[in-house]
Amino acid sequence: MNSSRLVIVSVIATLALGAGAGVLFGKKATEPDETDVARRTAILTRTVLSWYPTEPDSESLVYAGIERMLEQLDPHSNFLEPKVFRKMRERQEGSFFGVGIIISRRAGKVTVIAPIAGTPAARKGIRAGDVISAVDGDPTEEMTLDEFVDRVRGPEGTTVHLTIQRPGFDEPLELDIERTRIPTNSVRYAFMLTPDTGYVLLSEFSNTSPAEIDAALRKLEADGMRHLILDLRDDPGGALEAAIEVSDRFLEKGMLIVSTKGRAPGNNAEYRAPGGGVRYHGPLTILVNTGSASASEIVSGAVQDHDRGLIVGEPTWGKGLVQTVYTIRDAGLALTTARYYTPSGRCIQRDYDSFIDYMMHRNGEDETGPVYHTETGRPVRGGGGIHPDVTVEARKLSEEVAILYGKSAFFRFAIELLKDVPEKEKQAFARKLTVDDLVLARFRKFVLGADILDEEEWKKLAADPQAIDDVRRAIRVEVLNSGVGLEAGYREAITGDNQVAEALAHADEAERLWEGWVERHGDGS
Repeated sequence: MNSSRLVIVSVIATLALGAGAGVLFGKKATEPDETDVARRTAILTRTVLSWYPTEPDSESLVYAGIERMLEQLDPHSNFLEPKVFRKMRERQEGSFFGVGIIISRRAGKVTVIAPIAGTPAARKGIRAGDVISAVDGDPTEEMTLDEFVDRVRGPEGTTVHLTIQRPGFDEPLELDIERTRIPTNSVRYAFMLTPDTGYVLLSEFSNTSPAEIDAALRKLEADGMRHLILDLRDDPGGALEAAIEVSDRFLEKGMLIVSTKGRAPGNNAEYRAPGGGVRYHGPLTILVNTGSASASEIVSGAVQDHDRGLIVGEPTWGKGLVQTVYTIRDAGLALTTARYYTPSGRCIQRDYDSFIDYMMHRNGEDETGPVYHTETGRPVRGGGGIHPDVTVEARKLSEEVAILYGKSAFFRFAIELLKDVPEKEKQAFARKLTVDDLVLARFRKFVLGADILDEEEWKKLAADPQAIDDVRRAIRVEVLNSGVGLEAGYREAITGDNQVAEALAHADEAERLWEGWVERHGDGS
């Protein structure tokens, strides 16, 4: 597997290797058997490159061989090709050099979802809905999104030329934009859900995550927060150090957060709360799902095992293999060196004897897993992943609404609604828009005219009150995204999130856990 493999960075080390094909296979002069294997591999590679009837791409050939070798170990040991390794380092560092746009492919075209505030793209006036038809004169029609991103990013201070087709304009816009450092914030959103409930969405664990969490906590506490919902759904993890620091915001100094156990003595370790940074004192709920992995599981497992907060949602992925990342020239090797264990002793890693079952998450629902106990003696289930205290599956969309999302109908309709609104009036228009029957009728005409749905499919959708409610909300979301900003759209979207609603409904349970915590450890004052 390649891009689908979840990679957790715990340590970045340097691996010194010699020259030649054997360097990729870790040649060791003190171990004759392994040296012989490496020598034979090098001979095989040279033979293929020399005698195959057409000249192979030597780099791709060797990389494929390494990938196949690592697949024999576990699902997460992974070779990081130079481009992938560079992007991983950028994510961990929390920034890259670019122009500051969020893009997607909509109706087959590279489309701006939103410019990032304060970036060169925003200052140049790039808008949501702009179609980028060329980069430095080269058409984007056949480019993958990864290829497009590679073309737009580059050294700081250099310039990229974008050709933009804007709805409502006959002629393309030609813009030269200077690249600069663009932050990749891991705290996507932090706002008040109710007058006393704060909400933080953490999308990944990077080196900047602890400071971002601190800033979010300060902001929300100033706004009156007394109950925090931390959303780790679909957070694939990241840096172990960030997981320790984020956990530390909720625990007492010296408390065990996670331990690792490996074959080598140096890989057996305990990680405890260092007791620094901003501390949050109050009821805590953490949202998780099957996309929550690795660092997300470390944080939610520590909070659950210490009875510090309530875990709500779906069982997590179960990715508890520790990867040490070795630098090999300009590439990387993420090699499994240990396993993660929660404070109660639960191994986070799920069974992966069947690779297909593992990737489909079909072996994460075993009700007979071993039972462990939290700080206060509450039973929690082991067997891989973190099992929520309150289990609630995400509500599924109707087939027709899913088609509308898949064909970007809501986004395209929002751009259509906004294209004739003067720029200075867009925010007010978006905030005031009510998706009444007239707007819904206009949307129906749009989706039928664009062959997104047919008449029978629309009738089926219209007969489903929940589906119509989803359509009304989705139109509002996309108009707010494009007219105001992504946070405004997200605030609207979350009103239809049944897992968030369930977290709010169980606020009293989070309150009881907090009261018990205060009895055992004090309130931190």
